[in-house]
Parts: sequence; structure tokens; C-alpha cells
Amino acid sequence: MSKFKKIILILCPFALLYLFCLPAKLFKAPLSATLQSADGTLLGARISDEGQWYFPPAESVPDKFAKCIVCYEDKRFWWHPGIDFLSVGRAIRQNFSRGEVVSGASTLTMQVIRLSRPQAPRNIPEKLLEAVMATRLELRHSKKKILLLYASNAPFGGNVVGIEAAAWRYFGRPADQLSWAESAMLAVLPNSPALIHPGRNRERLLEKRNFLLDKLYAQGVIDELECELAKDEPLPEKPLPMPDKAYHLLERMRAEGGDKAYFCTLDPSLQERVNAIARNHFEIYHSNLVDNMGVLVMDVHSGDILAYYGNTHGLAKGLRGAEVDMVPAARSSGSTLKPLLYAAMLQSGQILPGSLIKDTPYNYNNFSPHNYSRSFDGAVPANEVIERSLNVPSVRMLEQYGAPRFLELLQEMGFSTIDKDADHYGLSLILGGAEITLETLVGAYRAMAAKLLDEPGPQIPLSRASIWLTFDALSRAGRPEEESSWMEFSSGRKIAWKTGTSWGNRDAWSVGVNPDYVVGVWVGNSDGEGRSQMTGVGYASPVMFDVFTALPASRWFSMPLDDMVPLEVCHQSGLPTSRICPDRDTVWVPDIKVRPDECKYHRIVHLDADRQWQVNSSCYPVEKMVEEVRFVLPPAMEWYYIKNHLDYRPLPPKHPDFDAGSEQGNPIEIIYPQQGITVVTTRGLDGKEQGVVVRAAHTDPGAVIFWHLDDKYIGRTVGEHDLMLRPEPGRHLLTAMDSAGASRSVYFTVR
Repeated sequence: MSKFKKIILILCPFALLYLFCLPAKLFKAPLSATLQSADGTLLGARISDEGQWYFPPAESVPDKFAKCIVCYEDKRFWWHPGIDFLSVGRAIRQNFSRGEVVSGASTLTMQVIRLSRPQAPRNIPEKLLEAVMATRLELRHSKKKILLLYASNAPFGGNVVGIEAAAWRYFGRPADQLSWAESAMLAVLPNSPALIHPGRNRERLLEKRNFLLDKLYAQGVIDELECELAKDEPLPEKPLPMPDKAYHLLERMRAEGGDKAYFCTLDPSLQERVNAIARNHFEIYHSNLVDNMGVLVMDVHSGDILAYYGNTHGLAKGLRGAEVDMVPAARSSGSTLKPLLYAAMLQSGQILPGSLIKDTPYNYNNFSPHNYSRSFDGAVPANEVIERSLNVPSVRMLEQYGAPRFLELLQEMGFSTIDKDADHYGLSLILGGAEITLETLVGAYRAMAAKLLDEPGPQIPLSRASIWLTFDALSRAGRPEEESSWMEFSSGRKIAWKTGTSWGNRDAWSVGVNPDYVVGVWVGNSDGEGRSQMTGVGYASPVMFDVFTALPASRWFSMPLDDMVPLEVCHQSGLPTSRICPDRDTVWVPDIKVRPDECKYHRIVHLDADRQWQVNSSCYPVEKMVEEVRFVLPPAMEWYYIKNHLDYRPLPPKHPDFDAGSEQGNPIEIIYPQQGITVVTTRGLDGKEQGVVVRAAHTDPGAVIFWHLDDKYIGRTVGEHDLMLRPEPGRHLLTAMDSAGASRSVYFTVR
């Protein structure tokens, strides 16, 4: 074997050792979790598992800090191979002449190696190993990368590691926004990290910083004026708290992905304003023991989340439920889903915007909903049902549309928490019988807005025409008192908005949308405790409107005329006109083939000459009859409708000799109790049963109704057909009959 080969064999192990002397990853300490916006603003941070503020590395070292640290620590950094032999010679000479170690020769590259080996001893062999590893590091990485490794892992006093964490901890802003004075202060800290402690060695820290500034001036990095102004800047008084502007969003990300750097679409300025709005309202609501709140703002065009307020964390000491993120929390939907039903029925052709919906007492399998006002209107236009968020007409609409069909629509709209079958929810689905999240609610309204604007978004089974008509109705809903005069101002913002309040005042909702933004708000207690007076209108909508005020003004949606057609409808019923409807309107409706039947509420009636009686040929000369077209509602609808519509003209009574044998339709309707209902009676203070008031309506205002209970006559009524009964517990048959023999019957149970 030749001498050359022997040398090669001897050197090979050393070459391999040199080649693999660096671990694949130099630094393995657990990082802090950080949340940054798209523009690099730090929105939140969490201390690492080792109790350090240790931020994930940035992409590069800020220019000012790079110049400061190289000037202070390693002036030949950009040229040496990891070892500065001139500095080594100087250190040997100085240390030998003094007889002790007074000068080191560690380069920044060698310091990176030392930082990566915190448990290694501080002796000459270790120093030699660091030098060898430093040269290997120079072969692996560029100078910029090595400088970044140093800046990201150097100690900056206390439990602060890395330039980014230090910049936020001491100055409250990113490292690339620091001044020369601030950058110089941080550059001298890794060499003497204990100097940063308030009240300890502050003069020494100032001296070191100013020494470095003078050095930068001497090297021409900064001019004389910059140097003097920088030296006039004070040192930071004490470490600052880390930003925490989106606490629950960061916690949610940590739960899903661990501690690392996270980036989000939040608008930092808007997030701060939303936080302030929530804080202001919390101070009011907390007095009524309402402690929790969630707010979400979404960009309609992109679907980006612009503001995320998960709850009232940090607003009061020991605040209950504040740790729960209410954005993804499932809660009773209240009335927030009613507009989706309205849009679906417009699209299916089952209603038109002004179609009258029956608003009278309702019972289905002992489910008896009530309107919030505890009153009934008899008949209400469909768009007004949505504007006023009426419960009973909404239930009747859902019964007509079909709960299974509506459930399928909701699931296609993204409401994944509504995961039971239609039998489980029943008709209560429209009144809060299902649970939704603020996130999916805002997403659904955003999807509708994006569809209306013809922009990319989730595919949803609603047409642009039905969405526009729905938003138009929602934009006319009466606003809270402080917003009630919004249309009087040129700056007034048109918003389609809907509130919801769950049973027992446990959840207060408000969601609003315009062509640019969706804002959703939930207010309540995360433990489910309800509070009196806590409604969507009173608690959630003021927050929502304040958030909209913080957003830029927006135009309104354009009517999608390509998907709509004009239709002539009856002014009073909102249905397609019949040949006898006297007053007609032209409205724009979805361009579909299916339409509701024509108006059935206008009838031709025959009256005597004085218009005092309804007559027919059996009781009055035909040639003297007066023919009129009248708007006539069924009995129960009329009974309630007339109380709220003073312009409604009920038909006069039938002539005493009127022969009703040829008339069609039942003139009687039992309003209460409804078929199949269970009535629970109570006792008064005297110990007696309070009884049950039965009620009916008749098309003839002067009719007499004869009442029977279980085939036994119990009394008669005239005009107002209300009668007090005290039935025994059990099942009963109630019958109402008029003098012409017309009758109605219902079964009900007393308990």
C-alpha cells in the first residue's frame, strides 16, 4: 500500500467525524406559541414549556440589529471561516501578558455552537471543539443564516431568548421596527444579560449601549446626529406584557397544532376595536350577571376572519366561563334560522314576500309556540314575519315547507352541529330546538352574501333572488333604540340583520351582513344560566351595530334582475291577483314556474240596499242587492286581525231569513283549545280550580254559538265567543254549533 493511501485511510475517520460533527438540528428547546397577522403584527404569545419567551425564528435578522451585533461582537464576521485568527492571536497575547484570561476570541459562529450546547463545560478542550464545529457550520449555512441562528437563540435577560421575543418584551413592537438605540441595547445584552433587570446595573447598560453607538458612528454606519439622538433615548423601564389580542383564537390553534408560530387573517386594528367594544358592553352586562360574549367578523369576499373575540377572558378576576371559546361552542339557535326558511320557501314558490301567513294559536302534539309579545295578529305578510321574528307564523311556515326538507337545507348550509333527524327536532327546529355555533352562523350568512355577489364561496342551495328578497326584508327590521333613526342620516348603513333569543333567555344572538362584512355576536353565560331581559335585540345587537360602526361603510346589494321577474299581486293578501282583487302591486319575485295560488281572500258578497245584512235570493230581491268585493279572512284569523287593523271591514251579519243551505265552508273556528292539546289547570288562592276559557270565532258577527262538552250543553255566546269551563281531568270533546247547524269539534285533555 502506497504512503498516500495510508494517509487517506488515516484521515478518512477524521473527515467523517468532521463531516458529521454537527447535529441535524442545533436547537431543540420548546418554542413559545405566537400568533401573527398577515402584516407581521404580534397578536398573542404563550411562554414555552421551559418557562421562556422563545419565539420561532424570523426569516431574517433586522438590518439595524445585524450591524449592531457584528460591530459589537465580531467585526470580521462576514469574512472569517468561523474562526477569527487575528482575534485568537490578540487574545493569546493579552492573556499571556496578564497571566489570566482577560480576552476571548469567540466569533458569532462559535457562539452559535456554544448556545446549542448549554450543558457543555467551559474549558479549553470545549473551546477547541467549538472552533472545529464552527468551521463546519460555516460550510453548512450562509453567513446570514448563521447570524439568524445567533439572533434567534441568544439570551436577552431573564427568561427572554431571541431577538424577536426581546423586541416585544422590552419595546412592544417587532425587531425590524426598532431604532438604532433600541437595536444597540439588545446587541450588548447577550454579552451581559443580567444588565436588563430594572434597578440593577442600569448605568452600566447605558454605558455599553452608548459605547456601541459611538463605535457605529466611528465606522460610518450612522452619522453624528443619529448617534446623538440615539444616545438621548431612555432605556426601557421594565419588561412589557406580551400582546394578547386574540386569546381564544391562539388557544384554539395551540390545541390543534401545539406550540409554534401561527399566522392568521385578523385585522389588528379591527381586532383591538372589537376587543374594546366587547369590554365596554361587558361592563354593562356584568351587572345583570351576564358574563360571556363571542364576536366574529368575516370578510364576505374572501371568507377571511377579520376579528375573533372568543370570550371575556381577562376582563374580571375569577370570571366564570371566560375560558370557554364561544365561537365554536354549540348553543341553541333561537330565531336565527328563520330567514333561511323564508328564503327556501321563496325559492320553492310556496310563498311570495307579501303572502299572508296565519298567526293564531297553534298546537301540534302539545307543542304550542307563542310570539314574544304573547299576542297574535291573525294574519301577517311573510316578509313581516321575518322582520318581526314572529314565532307562530314561522312554525306554520316550517310545517308547510317540511321539517326534514329544512333540516337537509341547514346541513347543506354548513350547520354540522344539527346532526339529529327531523323527528328529534320537530317544528321546534325553527325556534331554537337545534344547536348551532357562531362560526357556522356567520359562515352561512357569508355564503348567502357571496352567492348574491356572484363571488367564490361555498355552494349553497339558495338562489340569488331568494337571498336578495331575504336580505331586503331583514334590512327593514326595527333596530334598537339607539339605532332607530339610522335612515335619517346620510351616513346610515344598510344592514340585513337578525337576532335570536333561546328559551329561558340563555342565549342572545345577532348576525348582520352587508356586501363586504358579516358580523356575528353571541351573548350569555357559557354555563347555560339564563338571565331576565337578556334578548338578542337588547344585548347582542348593540354589540353588533357598534362593530359595524367600526367597519368601513359599504354599498348595498344590487337586485339580481336576471334571476327575477315582475309579478302582479293583490295589495292586501300579497298573493297573485284574482280577477276581482281591487288593489294591485307589482313586485319582483324569483323567476320560477311554481307560484302560490291566486288570492282567495277577496270575495264577491251580496248586501241589502242599506249594506246592513248579507243576503241571497232566499231572503231579498235580487234586483235590489248590492254587489261588493270584500277582503274576508277565515274566522280565527279575522278575530285577531281586526284587533290590529282598524281599516278591516268585517262582513255584516246574515239576514234573519238567510237560507245558508247553499253556502259552502264552515263559518266556525275554535281558537282555543286546539285539537289534541293538553291543558294544565291551576288553583287560585281560594283553592278552587281556575278553569279553562274556551274561545271561538264566527264569520257572522251576530251569530249565536251553542257550546257542548262531551255532548252535554254547557252554554251559549254571542259576539265575543269566550266561555269559562271547569272540566274534570281526562279527555274531553268540545263542540261549538251555530243556529244554522254549522259546527266544529276538538278533543283536548285536562290535567
